[in-house]
Amino acid sequence: MEVMTATIVPNGSNAPLIQLLDQVSNLIESFIELGILVHDNQGTQQSNFALTNKMQTLAKQLKQISNTDEQLLKDYLIPVDVITYIEDGRNPDIYTREFVEVSAKLNARLKGKMRGFGQLRNVLSEKLIKEFPTLESAVEDVGKRCELK
Repeated sequence: MEVMTATIVPNGSNAPLIQLLDQVSNLIESFIELGILVHDNQGTQQSNFALTNKMQTLAKQLKQISNTDEQLLKDYLIPVDVITYIEDGRNPDIYTREFVEVSAKLNARLKGKMRGFGQLRNVLSEKLIKEFPTLESAVEDVGKRCELK
């Protein structure tokens, strides 16, 4: 039952990250299994034994994750907004989608402004050349330097 929001393409530099991802996925799965065991616990010796084993497995998994190289965690910083979003019980995929949507809107707005200023530059250049023909070469030079690339 592995549910991941993104796929990480393995390469030499991110092998420790993939290993940590697997450890965290296994930990989450163990917590789910523990919840099921607690809910279904009938108080028998067999169910108590299974619960004890699962608790020991969880303790080992937590210890293994806590021994993760701190430098690895520093190399992959997670924005505080994302952590807060997750702590509030919300899906980080939604945060990502909203972030992309806002970025796209801002991008479109800036693109419109750039077009508007380009048109203003062209109209202003034409009017300046029309009124001051002696400045034509200077206006064209400024126009070339202000071209959108």
